[in-house]
Amino acid sequence: MGLLVVFGTACEDVIDVDLKDVTPQLVIVGEVSNRLEDQYVTISRTVAFSAADPFDAVSDAEVTVFDDRGKAFEFVENTPGRYQSRFRGEVGRRYRLQVRVDGQTFEAVSSMPESVLADSIGTGIRNVFNEEQKFISVKYQDPIGVSNYYRYLWSINGAPPKMVRVSNDKFTDGKYVSEDVTDFETELDTGDSVSIWMQCIDKATFDFWNAVQANNPGNAAPANPPSAFGNGALGYFSAQAVAEYFITVQ
Repeated sequence: MGLLVVFGTACEDVIDVDLKDVTPQLVIVGEVSNRLEDQYVTISRTVAFSAADPFDAVSDAEVTVFDDRGKAFEFVENTPGRYQSRFRGEVGRRYRLQVRVDGQTFEAVSSMPESVLADSIGTGIRNVFNEEQKFISVKYQDPIGVSNYYRYLWSINGAPPKMVRVSNDKFTDGKYVSEDVTDFETELDTGDSVSIWMQCIDKATFDFWNAVQANNPGNAAPANPPSAFGNGALGYFSAQAVAEYFITVQ
């Protein structure tokens, strides 16, 4: 079996996924946000579980993102396997990531959804197995008649950001939503400083992270998450509208 290390490029979120594949495969991860910031694409290969370094960087690739007006954004490799370009993505635009490496070309497309903003964020307490657990609640109005997909990450007391969950509006279309952001492996304490990233993503990105979220490490042969690049490479490309919120746990 192999190890796929997925770096959520905007927030340095790291998730390990068990793979069926035995031979190394190319892994491409790209994100474009609606904020004026450094946008990143990382390129690597899967490695064996016994490998000392889980990130096998791929250098000297040609990386370009095109928008639906034909404008090109060239990416420059700033560290091995990590390519960077500074610009602001726009909601409603369709983006195409093109990666040329080892004589092959890989492409994926993503349309940036309209931004959905939270109108309040707070903390709550619930009982889990007779123990109190604090959680963060994000409240927002889901747009009616539109398929919306959301991804949440958090950072607690300055720790590296971590994906918490993905969700969609299959049962909440057009409703006022109270989304619990919680990680059963993480205990929140009064006074903790928490940053929350609420990402509006497209369906393909949701499908990728939903497969990661649903993956059960206890399975003998867990499924690979669906790739935006077809059979040639693993990974995803996401044009996403991002909002960041801060809260102190009460």
